[in-house]
Amino acid sequence: MDPKLQLRVQRYGWDEASSHYEDGWRAPLRAAHATLLDLASVQTGERVIEIACGSGLVTREIAKAVGPSGEVFATDLSQNMADLTARMCKAERLEWVRTGRMGAEDLAFPERPFDVAVCALGLMYVPDPRRALTAMRRAVRLGGRVVATVWGERRNCGWAEVFPIIDARVASEVCPLFFALGALALFVAISRRPA
Repeated sequence: MDPKLQLRVQRYGWDEASSHYEDGWRAPLRAAHATLLDLASVQTGERVIEIACGSGLVTREIAKAVGPSGEVFATDLSQNMADLTARMCKAERLEWVRTGRMGAEDLAFPERPFDVAVCALGLMYVPDPRRALTAMRRAVRLGGRVVATVWGERRNCGWAEVFPIIDARVASEVCPLFFALGALALFVAISRRPA
């Protein structure tokens, strides 16, 4: 898929999904989010950037972990998702969270202002995940942490039985795209390759 088209589909698709995302995905993604938060080991007072924040499910947990002495900047390609995250954080009085519409591959920050960069199940949607990981690395101070979770291999997905039906009826590159980084060797290879 053409990268510009892919970003456009993602941006406007997530804009449309924003009002339903929280209710539909909170429970199914809980384990993946808990794993990400455990691996990130965010501490009080740290500065964290979250890429592809969605509705702020992870953002709010990070904000509680860093507390008011910390800082969270939550980004998403979708303006509606970034706005939703801002509203949810405001409702919970997490004033140390800022949000902004920003693509994962083009994080507009001076180098290394954050202690931690996280991306919960968003990396596999970008046209160039290696470039996104490189941008995340640049945003983090030396000795900081970059943590991302992705969907696993397609064949292991809980919905794997419906994929032959979808494949037979839908001509799309989107569904396989979700699982492109699921093979551990591929994920490790792109995360270690220099930009």
